[in-house]
Formats: sequence, C-alpha cells, structure tokens
Amino acid sequence: MSSHDDDGQGVIPLSRFRAALARARRGHRAEAILADPHAARLVPTLPVQELYYAIKEVGLEDARELVALASPAQIRGFVDLDAWHRDTLDSKKVQEWLDAALDAGPLKLKSVIEGLDPELVALHIRRGANVYDLTLEEPLPEEPAGHFYPTPDGFFVLDVLAEGDEGRSVEHMVDYLYRADHGLARQVLMSARAELTSELEEWTFRWRAGRMADLGYVDYYEALSVYAFLEPASVRLDERSLPSPAQAGDGEPTTMLPAQLAAVLDAESFFARALGTISDDALLDRLQSLLLLLVNKAMSADTVEPGDVDGAQAVLGRAVGYLSMGLEYLAQPATGEEAVVRAGLALATVAPERLFRVGVSLVAQLKRLAEALRKHGLLVVPPLAVPLADGGAAELLAALGEKRPQIPRSLGGEPGKGVRPFRSLADVARAALAIEELSQVGPAVFHGLGLDRAGFARICIRTRALRPEIRYGTLIRTAAANLALGNGLVAEPLHARHAAEPPMVDAAATTEALSERLKARGLAVPAALPRWISTWLGELPVAFSRKDGVLWKFTWLREGKPLRSRF
Repeated sequence: MSSHDDDGQGVIPLSRFRAALARARRGHRAEAILADPHAARLVPTLPVQELYYAIKEVGLEDARELVALASPAQIRGFVDLDAWHRDTLDSKKVQEWLDAALDAGPLKLKSVIEGLDPELVALHIRRGANVYDLTLEEPLPEEPAGHFYPTPDGFFVLDVLAEGDEGRSVEHMVDYLYRADHGLARQVLMSARAELTSELEEWTFRWRAGRMADLGYVDYYEALSVYAFLEPASVRLDERSLPSPAQAGDGEPTTMLPAQLAAVLDAESFFARALGTISDDALLDRLQSLLLLLVNKAMSADTVEPGDVDGAQAVLGRAVGYLSMGLEYLAQPATGEEAVVRAGLALATVAPERLFRVGVSLVAQLKRLAEALRKHGLLVVPPLAVPLADGGAAELLAALGEKRPQIPRSLGGEPGKGVRPFRSLADVARAALAIEELSQVGPAVFHGLGLDRAGFARICIRTRALRPEIRYGTLIRTAAANLALGNGLVAEPLHARHAAEPPMVDAAATTEALSERLKARGLAVPAALPRWISTWLGELPVAFSRKDGVLWKFTWLREGKPLRSRF
C-alpha cells in the first residue's frame, strides 16, 4: 500500500503521522511556523513539546519571535523541559527563557511570570539576589556580596550576586515587572525574601514533576517498568488493552508527535507498515499521543533529559524497533502482507507499552543467554579473566551486554561497522543463532586441543601474562602451526625463531585433526567448524604482529612483545 504526501514522495499513508514527517522534511519547523500567515493564532495552539523542539532546532537566540508568540503555559512547559537536571533547577536556563520573554516587553514578561509557579519565580530571584525590605527598616550590609540595586519604588534593595550580563538580566527583569505591575513585582520580591529556600525547592519540584508525569516523564524508578520483562506469550492480539480516552481520563494530553521526532520514524519499519493499514484518523491521533507518552517514559528510564532532542530521537528509534518486534510476534504465524494487516489489528487493540515490552523481553532473553554463556561457557576461564571470544562473536557479546542491548551492523545484515538497536524478529533470530554457535566454539576448541582450565592457566603463565590477549583464534592458529611443524595439534607456545620462518599451515588438515580428536572423545563435530578454522587461519599472515595472533614462548630477549612478521 502506498500513496504520496505533499512533497510528492512515495510514502505509506500514515495520515497525521505522515503529515508530521512531511513537516520535518521541509526544513526547520520554526521557519514553517513563522511563515504561516496566522502564526500569532497558530503558535499558542501547538503542543508544548512540538514548539519546544522547533525552538531548540534553531536555537533560542534565533527563535525569540516564537517565544514572543508562545502562551505563558507553553513557556512554563519550556522551563519544565529545559531548566532541570533531574531534581535540580538550573537558574541559568530559567534566566535564558525569561530573557527571551523580556525581549517582547514588560507586558509579555508579566504574563510569563504569572504563568510560572510562584515558588519557581521566588526561588530564581532568591538565587540571583539577596532581597532587603526597606519598609521594615531592614538594615543593609556594609558591603554587598555583589552589587546593590534599588527597586524603582524604593521599597526594596537587591544585593545582586552575579556580575556582568547575568546581573543585568536580574535587574532588567525586576525593572520590567515594575513597569508592568507594581503589585506583582512587590509580591514576587516579598516571596523571595520571606520563603525558606528548602520549601521553595520542594514545591517547585513537586509542581513540575506532576506536569511532567502527564507527559509520560514519570519518576525514574516508576519509568523502569517500561523495560520490565513481560512473557511474550501472555500478550494476545485481541486482548483490548489499548486504553480508551474515557479510561485514560479527560486530562490526558492529545499531543501530536513533534516533527523532529517524526523525522526519525523509519517508514520501512514493521511498525510504520502496520500503521499504514489504519485509516481511522482518530485512532492514529490516539496512537501518536500514546507513542509520545511511551517515548517520554522510556527517556525517564534511560535518564535522558527531557530537553535532549537528540536523545529523544535515539529513544524513539529504539522504541520503534521494540514495537516492530512486538507486532511481528503477535502477527505470527502470518507472513508478508497478511502479517502487516494482523499487526494493524494489534495496534488497534493492544496498548503500545505492552507491545514495546514484548520487544524488550525478546531481546532481554538474548541478553540472558549471553550472560549465561559468559558465566558457564568457556568464554572467560576463572580465575583468569581472559575473554576468549573473538571477531564478530566478541562484538555481539559486548553489544548484548549494554544497558539497552544492540546488534552489530554486520550481524544485522547491513554494511558498516558499529552497532544499532534491534529492529525485527530477524535480528533476534540472527543473534540467537550466533549465540548458539558461540556456545559450541569453546568446547570444540578446548576438547579438540586437549585443554582443560588448569592447562589453559598454565599456558597463560608460560606466556608471561596473567591477563594475556588470548582468543579462540589464538589457540587454533598456534595449534595449526604446531601441526605443520610436526608437533601435533597442541596449543604449545611457539619459539621466537618461527616469527622469521613461519610454518605453512593447512586449514583442511587442521580441521580434520580437530574433528578426529572430537570424535575420539565421543563429541559431535560442529557443522560450522570448517568455517571457523578457515576464518581463524585466514588471519595468520598478520597474526604474528598482533598480541592475540599466536602464543609465543617468553624469552628475556622478547620481553613479552609480539614479533614482527615477514609475511
């Protein structure tokens, strides 16, 4: 199924999802908003996050016009999103937003101050200045901590703590407040003088936390539930767990996905294809709102600051992968377009968070398999912390060991180095197969070379390193060299003279010898054994110059350093 958006690009019909994506692709959202002939009426109606991301996209300095048009409630939202680091208010960030409002004049500043929590305003002023009430005949200190600034009515003197632009911003703010409303200015200063700092901080955080929870930014420990394991088989296609507007309550925000997030929505993902089967705009709007709440909750769990646009995009990309895997799982055993249609039905009935957790749980099972392999497989041989996996296997183990597991791009079926989030059940299957294969490597190498843990420890000691660079390939290359030298298939360290005249190893002979050894022990020969050995021995020409190339006997001449190869 395909259609065309306003830009003439072939896309799947995601209705308003797609409209947000089209906006993102046309350029800076801030420019598009200001170019609207009815911008003054449009801006106050925009969801807080969409307008905030538009401002952050171009920078606050270049978005003063948008701030001037924003409502007090929106600016309060900007401060909520941008001026906090966990539970700590960043007064410098608060002042930046107030400075942007100052540019629009005294009346704009007044409306913004009235829209902010009184405790936040009082706390902000208290941090920037000591306030002295002259009407109470309060004595001034002989020397200011910063510099004195008398208010226009002569009722107060502020000892402005900051110098330079920061100090002038405080003075400018107080001056504009007096110009707009003497009563409000006096009320703000009296609150800043009289209230306890600890109480101001507590209430400021409480008010902000409640509003952020409405957007999905719940407490970190509560947010972790989004990554809690959920037995995939417990989720059903027809379970009807998608909350209705009535169930969610009248206060639930109906926010649209900000264009800056929609821009990273992968149109080829299974999740996006399933959305393309839905023609009900009301349902799409609801799913869009729930997706944003889900992303915000995941950001809280991942300790990504609400104002971090790049972080939000990364979390959304990962969330789309988990949702795609959850939908694929529920669509089974259907394949192709039939699976896409079934996934669309799942979106209409299953709560996005449950779909997300199905994907999370499928990947978590891989993570547990990898951890079990580290603990019980021949990957790390205690008491020596020597990691033996090499190449792509080592990369996969590292990627699965991350807080949010990822998959190497090479294993995910795409070119390039590095890792990326899981996106599909095919990714899960490839990673599971790789782990299964890796579980066979250790026993095959150790039993095939006649090694046990004690024997391996002796090799480590003989190579003069308690934590040497030894991998499975190191052992096999060493054994293949010994086989070529007539010493048999043993992982005996090589003498330094062989660096100058390396033996010519034979992959087929090595494979045959290792296979015969395994059969003699009554063990199955892994089907992938020829491929493993071919890969390991294919690296031999450069192995002599690598720490993990082959095992060398230690001599005082070498001082444990790798020898240069003559290949």
